[in-house]
Amino acid sequence: MAPEARDEVVARYARSSGLSRRSRIALGAAGVLALTGVVSYIGLKQATPTLTATVLGYHVASDHSVDVRFRVDNRESDRAVTCTVRARSANGDEVGRLNVPVAAGSGTRELSATVRTSSRAITGEVVECRLT
Repeated sequence: MAPEARDEVVARYARSSGLSRRSRIALGAAGVLALTGVVSYIGLKQATPTLTATVLGYHVASDHSVDVRFRVDNRESDRAVTCTVRARSANGDEVGRLNVPVAAGSGTRELSATVRTSSRAITGEVVECRLT
């Protein structure tokens, strides 16, 4: 087959690539923008949690109890919250745990909880707070 005939056959029966170069660039740019938006949204939601707990202080009342004072900031929900408070011994073992219910309503609340322990604790902490 002559080169001219081959070129004619290729031109007639060759498949087009589907999208033009300009369309592929525009589609790629739209994908990058969409991905950037999703990552930004997730990052902002993680950086500003709607439910936080802060330990204000604790007092080892005896060999078998710790009083823990903490603040719960529930900014965006009117639902009730349950916070888990625990006590730890000198070697780091958990020696007591208590789930503290927090009434429904948005805003900041200061609470106090007495955690009963199996042995002497040296610290009290809030493990987590979750909407219930």
